[in-house]
Amino acid sequence: MHLDTSDVRLSIPLRHPSPGRPCWLAQLCHRPRRNRSSAMAVTGTDRRSPVARWGQIARELRRRIEQRDLSPGQQLPSENDLAESFGVSRITVRQALASLAADGYVHRRHGAGTFVSDSFKVVQHDLAIAQPWRERLGGQAARSEELPSERRHEPPATLLTDLGVDPENVGSRHFVRLQIVDGAPIGLAESWLAPQVARGIEDRPLIEGSLSRTLELDHGVRPDVVDSYLHAETASAELAEVLRCHPDSPLIVVGEVARDADGSVISCSRTRWLGSRVRFHQVHRQDEAGR
Repeated sequence: MHLDTSDVRLSIPLRHPSPGRPCWLAQLCHRPRRNRSSAMAVTGTDRRSPVARWGQIARELRRRIEQRDLSPGQQLPSENDLAESFGVSRITVRQALASLAADGYVHRRHGAGTFVSDSFKVVQHDLAIAQPWRERLGGQAARSEELPSERRHEPPATLLTDLGVDPENVGSRHFVRLQIVDGAPIGLAESWLAPQVARGIEDRPLIEGSLSRTLELDHGVRPDVVDSYLHAETASAELAEVLRCHPDSPLIVVGEVARDADGSVISCSRTRWLGSRVRFHQVHRQDEAGR
């Protein structure tokens, strides 16, 4: 799939609850006792599932938080209420809440309870090539952190095929950056430079962890055209550890090839964004002919 990225934006979702919007879980936990078992037939745990029961509870609560049925800043029901609603022990509920807290979905206040985190702030990420991604986030606390990697690592053949790039036009110099907003990782970017571009950047650290900034400021290299391609995949156990998410979490993968004004390849990249933290917005505009 080929997208025109001139008007594509990337955002990290936050929706404020509508006044009076009911909380499904609070209603569930405050229903008369005789109604709870039948209600949990929809959202309860499955003993036959290979996923641990605490993992099923965490997954369900995470889904409700992402859908904004549980809103930022909202208090969750007590451990006792959750345990009764899901038909499990408090220890199982505590494991689920600990997992959600580790992933940044909830936080605990001593003596007050567990609350949905409000750190998922809206940022608009315009995928135009004029600026590094951090400068398009509307003042959010965004940064790139360069991670250790094999300095020589061939780009995946599938990536080059998807991007329509001849392997001879891309070198093996490999850069890996963790994309972070408000202290939480939202994506992992990998880039491979063309041989003529990689010269001179071999043993120097990136400026503020940014490859695009380093290429522009130190080498005067700036892309003229960037082609982007999207597809979906799930996080491996190794990647989940880096992104602080669960294995098999949904990812949005953006593959890009950057070229100069002569059409020569500057770099190829692959960024894997957390599907729960990132969404894309695209506006289609008609041309002058009305097509």
